[in-house]
Amino acid sequence: MPLAPKCPLKWLTGLSCPACGIQRALHALLHGDIVGAMRFNYYLAFAIPYASAFVVHQYALRGNMRQRVGRFLYSRPVLLSYVVTFIAWFALRNIFLI
Repeated sequence: MPLAPKCPLKWLTGLSCPACGIQRALHALLHGDIVGAMRFNYYLAFAIPYASAFVVHQYALRGNMRQRVGRFLYSRPVLLSYVVTFIAWFALRNIFLI
């Protein structure tokens, strides 16, 4: 993927942001290479289910089910856990050079 944009944080600081490798991982997923996608960015295993639930909530659910799923997805504990794991992944991948 030579035309993919480069990560500005990596370019400026040399640190890998939590999303570094996501483009390559999604490209691998679209080609059916799940293991390869995980090698590009391990956080994808946590992000894909949350992102999928968000998309389903926005576009597929209606009525009471949409409200219930929305209350869960946007609840403080769920959002806080996502933010904390995102920050932890940033620290871990730069400390251990994952």
